[in-house]
Amino acid sequence: MTWPLLNASDEFAFRAERDDVRLMTLTPVKPVRIAAGLSDEALVVAGRNGDAAALDALFARFANMVHGLAFRLVGSDSEVDDIVQDAFVEALTHLHRLQEPAAFRGWLKSIVVRTTCKRLRRRRLMTRLGLRRPEPIELDALPIANGAPAEVVAELRLIFSLIDELPTQERVALVLHRVEGMTLPEVAKQMQLSLTTVKRRIAAAEQAVSRRRPVEVGHV
Repeated sequence: MTWPLLNASDEFAFRAERDDVRLMTLTPVKPVRIAAGLSDEALVVAGRNGDAAALDALFARFANMVHGLAFRLVGSDSEVDDIVQDAFVEALTHLHRLQEPAAFRGWLKSIVVRTTCKRLRRRRLMTRLGLRRPEPIELDALPIANGAPAEVVAELRLIFSLIDELPTQERVALVLHRVEGMTLPEVAKQMQLSLTTVKRRIAAAEQAVSRRRPVEVGHV
């Protein structure tokens, strides 16, 4: 079972719910005129041919999605803007690598996942070497969707309370599956891992979550 951290929309649904705007260090962009009526495929083809307006339109269309995914994977906003920038630079300068232009959204997500994994690995290494202080996730700042049941809220808070303790692949696989709602094959594709490996990573992460889950009365 999965629980969305945000509402279904790619927009920052929590913007109006919080006065603290530190979470949105990248301001959502307004659609560029050229994007109106044009498909992702058309914009990718135009971008490949050097159309700067098409590249701007792709950024405008997907900036919120990329920011939201990066935020949920890292659990804080301190490095989100850098991840967004790196992911778009990688995608927009290598459009020729995309075999199916219509699949731009999924391809871009996979770039965000890879970029975030690199950041998380580097962050864990620097922390172990004493070159970086851990930044605890502000659980009260989690942008949980309106009307989420209490048990869902509790589960999300539990996941993010221990997420920094998980190895990078376990962490990313768990968030993609439990928070983003991706199927196991989708997680495997996004992470470029085998399905068997993804199952092992998620199982290990789930065990860590279960060990932290309060024991219900009557089950002691």
